[in-house]
Amino acid sequence: MKTKIFLLILLLAFAIQPNIHGLDSESPQAKKDQKALQHEVTVTLKLVQVFVTDKKRNPITDLTKDDFILYDNGKLQTITDFEKHILTEPKKKIEEKLEETKLPPSQRIPARMNRKFIFFLDIDRNDAAGVGNSRKAALHFLDTQVQPADEVGVFSYSRYYGLTIHEYLTLDHKKAKEAINRIKEIPGIRPRSSTEITLGSEMAKAEGAIGGIKGKEGQSTSSKSEIPSSSPINFRFVENPGDPDNIEARTSNYIQSIKELSKALRYIPGYKNIILFSGGIPRPLLFSPSQKFREDYEEMAQELATSSSPVYTVNTIGIKRDQSLELLSRLSGGKYFHNIENYKQISEQIQNITSNYYVLGYYINETWDGKYHKIKIKVNRKGCEVNAQQGYFNPKNFAEFTDIEKQLHLIDLALGDNPYFQEPLNFPLIALPCSPQKKSNLVLLSEIQLDKIEEALGGKTELVTIIFDKENSIVSSSRGEINFSLIPQKTINHYTIFSLSPGQYECRVILRNLETGKGAVASTSVEIAEPIDSRLRLYPPLLLKPEKEPYYLKTTKAKKVSETLSLIDIYPLLPKEHSPLVGELDQKTSKLLAIIRCSVVDIKKPEIDISAHLIRNLTGEKIQLSSNLLSTESKKDEDTDILLIELQLPELKAGRYSLEIVAAEATTKSKSQVTRTFIVR
Repeated sequence: MKTKIFLLILLLAFAIQPNIHGLDSESPQAKKDQKALQHEVTVTLKLVQVFVTDKKRNPITDLTKDDFILYDNGKLQTITDFEKHILTEPKKKIEEKLEETKLPPSQRIPARMNRKFIFFLDIDRNDAAGVGNSRKAALHFLDTQVQPADEVGVFSYSRYYGLTIHEYLTLDHKKAKEAINRIKEIPGIRPRSSTEITLGSEMAKAEGAIGGIKGKEGQSTSSKSEIPSSSPINFRFVENPGDPDNIEARTSNYIQSIKELSKALRYIPGYKNIILFSGGIPRPLLFSPSQKFREDYEEMAQELATSSSPVYTVNTIGIKRDQSLELLSRLSGGKYFHNIENYKQISEQIQNITSNYYVLGYYINETWDGKYHKIKIKVNRKGCEVNAQQGYFNPKNFAEFTDIEKQLHLIDLALGDNPYFQEPLNFPLIALPCSPQKKSNLVLLSEIQLDKIEEALGGKTELVTIIFDKENSIVSSSRGEINFSLIPQKTINHYTIFSLSPGQYECRVILRNLETGKGAVASTSVEIAEPIDSRLRLYPPLLLKPEKEPYYLKTTKAKKVSETLSLIDIYPLLPKEHSPLVGELDQKTSKLLAIIRCSVVDIKKPEIDISAHLIRNLTGEKIQLSSNLLSTESKKDEDTDILLIELQLPELKAGRYSLEIVAAEATTKSKSQVTRTFIVR
């Protein structure tokens, strides 16, 4: 899954309510029964990572399945599946050698039992040199130690923006490297803005947008909710984070945020190795007479250990021993390194500790009660030291998730390379650039077939839209809640209109059932071209298939509904008896309509000829199409002509097709071509 995620823990604590606009007359509202969430006891494969060394801490790599004994809550288990991950050349960028037994085809878990690293830059407990050295050390580890199968995440903590996820766990190490290089914040200096979405700070809250007021029953309107493109949107997890210049408030906020994050990390399988670059908590604070911070700090470390997230702490300030970092590593199961100047040796040591491991698999009766299972593993060979996951948590109902668990669940659902919390449903999405101007120049249009993604819908369904630029920055986003049971139609065309600068973008639309957590995801990419100074330019057509009474659902972020553009404003020739072609086209369809926007600049009395043909992607066969111009409309303020064209289709075989439309201007001989791809079923 190609995701431009920058990404940061996520999204929008403001409640923008989607505005429901039917381009036709108002449809009657009908309620349908909501299914109650039920979880049955199921048999599932549980996988556990195990590190085995000799007395000198050298890895033992020749063990077999029969050498291990495993207990789950004190009950002896039968080990049915076995993997061996051995890094044969630890100082080179090579592929992991993986020996494994075949697992059931339906199980995707083994592919996820790779190594996971989270680079965590503690900007608050640091200085400028320490942050610079942290970036250098993290990049060195990425360049020299990280293997192709390793997943990498990039986190930071700031006094102004709190806990931030710059990159979620990803196999795309280039994205992780770019995320590290983007961290420019200087400790103690208030930044002007951030392109990230964060949690846990007053500044982030102030720069976010809050809104959403209920309108009539079954409908909603939006209050002010425009988000500056360079501002973060806050998720607040601490009730009273207090003054960011108060060290006690900052430290309390830091501990609480990490504690809540560690609880969310429980549900990601395997070890999540956190490499923390920090100067540590001041000793007078940690060892104050009240012991408050010491107790909270130790509880934080224990939560990390319980979530199988050992912390490898690297002291970034001075070379003296830091007891807070040392304590954190010891309690979480990691290791403390006292001087970041030795980052090359530190990288090799972390590599040696984490590179050679086994994966044991056994079947259990899984219940949705959220209870903790303690794991104990032994090896039938003398001289072996075993370091394994302490345990795991059963899944629990989504309604019982904490705020941060729900947000990490949303990040994982929308942006993870391989979502851990669930296998999301999918629905189609297209992006239509539509104007030479920056204002309202992109329509994002999806097709939601309710019967196909019923699990992702409920009495309360969250609808989130995110757009990322080529640097993985979130440039626009929106969130709202809607009850789809109030919409009688079975197919809904949801759209949002954006104003974007020229560039390449990735787009996501996410639906999530707020009662069950089940989600559906749509994704696409788009390029917004530079404005033209002369001649003509076609924009991708809005294709329409015959279908009565299409239903349109719009998400808006403007002050008033009346001040916003709708789909019919951009495509004024939109007929009521046709609906947008977003997903698949029925093989029996004999004709399509195409609404084409064409910019004409500095051409007097243009004579434009339109031609179209299909290309069958499987064979490259080119099929010329007969076209008929039905109507036109001009928008002089935009230098744009809008054409409604009918395309006659021959009998098509199932498969993927590319529709190519060419506009040729007779006087200037200028041409422009656009392509739309769709699937015929």
